[in-house]
Amino acid sequence: MNQSAPASTGIGTTAAAPANLSRSGVNQTPAASTAQNIPFTRASTLATAKDASLLGLVAGATQQISLQTNAFLENLILDVQAVGGTGVAAVYTNDAPFNAISIKLDDPAGQNIVTTLTGFALYTMNKYLPDTDCAFDPTRDPNYAIPTTGNFSFRVVVPVEVRRRDAFGALNNSAANARYLLTVTTNASYVANGAANDPNYIFSTAPTGPLTGINVYVYQQYWTSPPASIVSAGQNLPTQQTPTGLGSVAFIRFEQHNEISGGGSPMIQFNNVGDIITFINFTIRGTLAAVNSQRDPLDWPAEFDFFVNDFQVTAWSLNDLQRAISRFYNYPGAVTAAPTAGRLDNGVFPLFTFCALTDAVDNWTMANQYLPTDATTKLQIRNSTWGTTATNQVLQIHTRLVRPVTGAALYA
Repeated sequence: MNQSAPASTGIGTTAAAPANLSRSGVNQTPAASTAQNIPFTRASTLATAKDASLLGLVAGATQQISLQTNAFLENLILDVQAVGGTGVAAVYTNDAPFNAISIKLDDPAGQNIVTTLTGFALYTMNKYLPDTDCAFDPTRDPNYAIPTTGNFSFRVVVPVEVRRRDAFGALNNSAANARYLLTVTTNASYVANGAANDPNYIFSTAPTGPLTGINVYVYQQYWTSPPASIVSAGQNLPTQQTPTGLGSVAFIRFEQHNEISGGGSPMIQFNNVGDIITFINFTIRGTLAAVNSQRDPLDWPAEFDFFVNDFQVTAWSLNDLQRAISRFYNYPGAVTAAPTAGRLDNGVFPLFTFCALTDAVDNWTMANQYLPTDATTKLQIRNSTWGTTATNQVLQIHTRLVRPVTGAALYA
């Protein structure tokens, strides 16, 4: 791959902050456009195709779907519907109904593009990641439902493309013998009752009549291959044949840190570096009242200090961070324990500042504040004091990293 990768982030030193915090060593000048070429997103058609109908999936089932080949893959849509539940008794846990499934997306060589995500983690990426078809609260979907029959329904997107304006990050999906693979796994139990804050269970009170299965309908959104030329105003104009920066890939990576267990001010160093970071999502979990891995907002530090190569980038108080998140995404009101339309989620803290140049979630923004990293980049949380309300605390980190073919494509 002909990638012009930065030698370093260019920011942060052990000395005083430099006057010029250069963001990147890659070429930030967009490639000169050819005036007569019709842009790809004008010449192509954005289309949708159904890849699979997974009907009546039992608890603990795993299904793999080889995606159709359709030119350039933008993202995947999952429509999830529980069936068979009866009565009026069903009560949902705080990570439900999204924890009914987990997913991962692999490329034809078996490399993770989207690492294994719990359904709740996928929900948070849909809600807070500003990429194509995300930054949308799934609980606001018109078909979202959590009825007392237990027959819930929701829609989530598996993110692939970074931005729609030029299809940057769309994947080449034209080889019939090299298909992308989506893996869907259902929750281990549809009938067991868990504590309200237990992420392993869908129901704290199961339906009177148990679910008989979960249906998952898989659709892909894709860009068609444009014609070689289009006649316009009597001229035969050539078209841009592929998305901008074809070959660029956006990943979602996961890491978990238990250094915060027991509280204190440990130094936490991130593992997922080496590409260009556009977004980081933090979820804090711990054990309370004998319930493991529940979200644990009470132990989030009073001040969150994030460093890049020993330069302190953030010093967010808890209130300021929550206010900034609420303002940026327009999710006003109190933080809630269970997914609630237009509200922030307990224990979930998206670091959105890399994609906030226009101070709005618009999927149109320039990449100027993205964070280039290489294998030597130090991303650390330091001097932040974690609480001790829970035990066995862990910090879960989901990172969106982009590997562009060129800097010109990324910064176009």
